[in-house]
Amino acid sequence: MSDREATVHNPIFARWIFPRVTTNHDARGGAGHRRELLAGLSGRVIEAGAGMGSNFGHYPRSVKELVATEPESYLRSLATRAAATAAIPVRVVDCLGESLPMDDASFDAGVASALLCTVADPARVLSELFRVIRPGGELRFYEHVRASSLGLALIQRIVDATV
Repeated sequence: MSDREATVHNPIFARWIFPRVTTNHDARGGAGHRRELLAGLSGRVIEAGAGMGSNFGHYPRSVKELVATEPESYLRSLATRAAATAAIPVRVVDCLGESLPMDDASFDAGVASALLCTVADPARVLSELFRVIRPGGELRFYEHVRASSLGLALIQRIVDATV
């Protein structure tokens, strides 16, 4: 199977878990972290795994184009709706982070936000982002780590294994 034929279909995670976790996280300070993550970006930016477009409203107006990738169909539909109300031009595309159909060095910056825990090959996603970011550009990421408490770490492992 080629990367283009690969699909991401995770309806339980996309419809029930991700939106609730993201909304709760943003209400508890995550929105401020998003603003900090995206502050100062400019030019042409790619965001891999945009989810439901939670970052779109936090990009500065100095971003002239945002290409947001999202392979999960339900999340992509939410991202498309969020793109319509963004203050910057956003184009939402269906593709996997492991195989970005963009030219080498065609972006000024790349963003990965709550993505790397959801992909099978995080190193490949990062390699693809570095490939499409121009020399001297930057990669910004906002990811979680394994919980320090044993109970939460166990929950994370269960979610990773099942959802």
